[in-house]
Amino acid sequence: MKVKYAIIPAAGLGTRFLPATKAMPKPMLTVIDTPSIQLIVEEAVNAGIENIAIIVGSNLGVIKEHFSKNESLEERLLQDGKKELYDIAVRTRSLANIEFIEQKVQNGLAGAILAAESFINGNPFAVLLGDELVYAGENDRPSIKCLTDIYDKTNKNVIAAMQVSDENVSKYGNIGLNKEESGVIYVEKIVEKPKASEKLSNYAIIGRYVFNNELFAYLKELTPKNNEIYLTDALH
Repeated sequence: MKVKYAIIPAAGLGTRFLPATKAMPKPMLTVIDTPSIQLIVEEAVNAGIENIAIIVGSNLGVIKEHFSKNESLEERLLQDGKKELYDIAVRTRSLANIEFIEQKVQNGLAGAILAAESFINGNPFAVLLGDELVYAGENDRPSIKCLTDIYDKTNKNVIAAMQVSDENVSKYGNIGLNKEESGVIYVEKIVEKPKASEKLSNYAIIGRYVFNNELFAYLKELTPKNNEIYLTDALH
């Protein structure tokens, strides 16, 4: 099955960006003139994804408004002859079928994904973290598109990774390598934020994934640690 569904977790408090995020959700912080959450939605759309669940907390309002119709704004832009700006406003609300799901319990990334199980409805799906932008590179192929292409060929769960230095290993999920074929690395073990002395490799998991629906069964088996369930535990 082609990957047509995606989950974008965006329920974090953004405390590291205070005071900017005191009233403005972190996903709405802009890169020049475009909110980061819109760039992530566009990445998913450019990979052929049509249905997107954005997982939100109490910050639902402004994110939902951004992707909704603003009749007074659109009418004023048309009246003023600002067709180019009107097209930008309309495109923002017509990128994809977007549903907003509240993460009522703040139990981490795995909990955010689990909140969208009914939305996914048995389909394979992508996950794009709502606070991570990934540069597509000169070939302009979105990161998530690279992953969906691999999923289409292998029908296996796929995660994006990057190489990091020893001092940064403890900041990320860490993967143990099995073999590599045609640029795809097969994983045999995953741990969450190990000490440098306990690392499996220098490959760190970054915020792009493609999963089959079996993931939800593993998520439901997890035992919380410090009031959080860890996606890396389910992947392992």
